[in-house]
Amino acid sequence: MSHQRSDALNWNELSIEDILELAIADEEEAQEYYRHAAECVGNMHTRRMLLKLSEMERTHAVQLRKELEELHLQREEETGIAD
Repeated sequence: MSHQRSDALNWNELSIEDILELAIADEEEAQEYYRHAAECVGNMHTRRMLLKLSEMERTHAVQLRKELEELHLQREEETGIAD
C-alpha cells in the first residue's frame, strides 16, 4: 500500500521477481494496517470486517510467495542452476 514508493520506481528496470517481492511487502503492510485498525476500533462489526480484510491480505501474500517460488523453480529447471 506504499503508493509513493511505487510512483518513484522505474518499472522498466524491475524483474518479475522484484515486482513480486514489492507486491508481497505491500500485502504484508496492508495486513498489518487492517490488523492495527481492528485493534483501535470499538465497534465489533467494524473490527470483524477489518480482521477479515487483514486475513485476505495475508492470503494474497501467501499466494504471491507461491508464485515467486514457482518462478524460482522454473528458472532453476531452465538453467540447471539453483539460487
